[in-house]
Amino acid sequence: MQILMTSRRLQQWYWRHRSFGRVGKNVYFAHGFSGHGIFLTGLAGNLMAQAVQGSAEHFDVFARIPHMSFPGGALMRKPALVLTMAYFKLKDLL
Repeated sequence: MQILMTSRRLQQWYWRHRSFGRVGKNVYFAHGFSGHGIFLTGLAGNLMAQAVQGSAEHFDVFARIPHMSFPGGALMRKPALVLTMAYFKLKDLL
Protein backbone atom coordinates (compact mmCIF):
# COMPACT_ATOMS: atom_id res chain seq x y z
CA MET A 1 0.00 0.00 0.00
CA GLN A 2 1.29 3.43 -0.87
CA ILE A 3 0.38 6.28 1.49
CA LEU A 4 0.11 9.67 -0.14
CA MET A 5 -0.81 12.61 2.05
CA THR A 6 -0.20 16.29 1.41
CA SER A 7 1.20 18.40 4.23
CA ARG A 8 -2.13 20.26 4.46
CA ARG A 9 -4.04 17.02 4.95
CA LEU A 10 -1.50 15.82 7.47
CA GLN A 11 -1.91 19.06 9.44
CA GLN A 12 -5.68 18.74 9.36
CA TRP A 13 -5.41 15.10 10.38
CA TYR A 14 -3.15 15.92 13.33
CA TRP A 15 -5.14 18.83 14.68
CA ARG A 16 -8.43 16.94 14.57
CA HIS A 17 -7.14 14.43 17.14
CA ARG A 18 -7.00 11.08 15.41
CA SER A 19 -5.19 8.55 17.49
CA PHE A 20 -3.52 5.25 16.65
CA GLY A 21 -1.80 3.02 19.14
CA ARG A 22 -1.33 -0.30 20.84
CA VAL A 23 -2.44 -1.75 24.13
CA GLY A 24 -0.11 -4.70 24.46
CA LYS A 25 1.62 -6.60 21.69
CA ASN A 26 -1.43 -7.71 19.68
CA VAL A 27 -4.12 -5.18 20.60
CA TYR A 28 -4.39 -2.15 18.32
CA PHE A 29 -6.67 0.89 18.49
CA ALA A 30 -7.60 3.79 16.26
CA HIS A 31 -10.25 6.37 17.10
CA GLY A 32 -11.41 9.86 16.25
CA PHE A 33 -12.59 9.44 12.64
CA SER A 34 -16.26 10.39 12.96
CA GLY A 35 -17.43 12.99 10.46
CA HIS A 36 -14.08 13.60 8.79
CA GLY A 37 -14.57 11.80 5.51
CA ILE A 38 -13.74 8.40 4.18
CA PHE A 39 -10.08 8.96 3.30
CA LEU A 40 -8.70 8.78 6.80
CA THR A 41 -11.10 6.09 7.94
CA GLY A 42 -10.05 3.86 5.04
CA LEU A 43 -6.40 4.63 5.72
CA ALA A 44 -6.81 3.66 9.37
CA GLY A 45 -8.52 0.41 8.40
CA ASN A 46 -5.77 -0.48 5.93
CA LEU A 47 -3.03 0.32 8.42
CA MET A 48 -4.69 -1.79 11.10
CA ALA A 49 -5.22 -4.67 8.68
CA GLN A 50 -1.53 -4.58 7.73
CA ALA A 51 -0.55 -4.52 11.41
CA VAL A 52 -2.74 -7.52 12.22
CA GLN A 53 -1.16 -9.39 9.29
CA GLY A 54 2.29 -8.76 10.78
CA SER A 55 3.46 -5.67 8.89
CA ALA A 56 3.01 -2.86 11.41
CA GLU A 57 5.69 -0.38 10.28
CA HIS A 58 3.18 2.02 8.66
CA PHE A 59 0.82 1.74 11.63
CA ASP A 60 3.69 2.50 14.00
CA VAL A 61 4.53 5.71 12.10
CA PHE A 62 1.04 7.03 12.85
CA ALA A 63 1.07 5.63 16.39
CA ARG A 64 4.15 7.75 17.16
CA ILE A 65 2.25 10.99 16.45
CA PRO A 66 1.46 12.33 19.93
CA HIS A 67 -2.16 12.65 20.93
CA MET A 68 -3.00 16.14 22.13
CA SER A 69 -4.60 16.47 25.52
CA PHE A 70 -7.75 18.49 26.17
CA PRO A 71 -6.83 22.20 25.92
CA GLY A 72 -8.72 23.12 29.12
CA GLY A 73 -6.76 20.68 31.24
CA ALA A 74 -8.18 18.43 33.94
CA LEU A 75 -9.94 21.35 35.65
CA MET A 76 -12.16 22.18 32.65
CA ARG A 77 -12.60 18.70 31.17
CA LYS A 78 -15.69 17.65 33.12
CA PRO A 79 -17.50 21.04 33.04
CA ALA A 80 -16.91 21.25 29.27
CA LEU A 81 -18.30 17.73 28.82
CA VAL A 82 -21.41 18.49 30.88
CA LEU A 83 -21.98 21.78 29.04
CA THR A 84 -21.58 20.12 25.65
CA MET A 85 -23.94 17.27 26.55
CA ALA A 86 -26.55 19.78 27.81
CA TYR A 87 -26.21 21.82 24.62
CA PHE A 88 -26.82 18.84 22.35
CA LYS A 89 -29.69 17.53 24.49
CA LEU A 90 -31.36 20.95 24.27
CA LYS A 91 -30.68 21.07 20.54
CA ASP A 92 -32.31 17.63 20.11
CA LEU A 93 -35.40 18.78 22.02
CA LEU A 94 -35.91 21.92 19.94
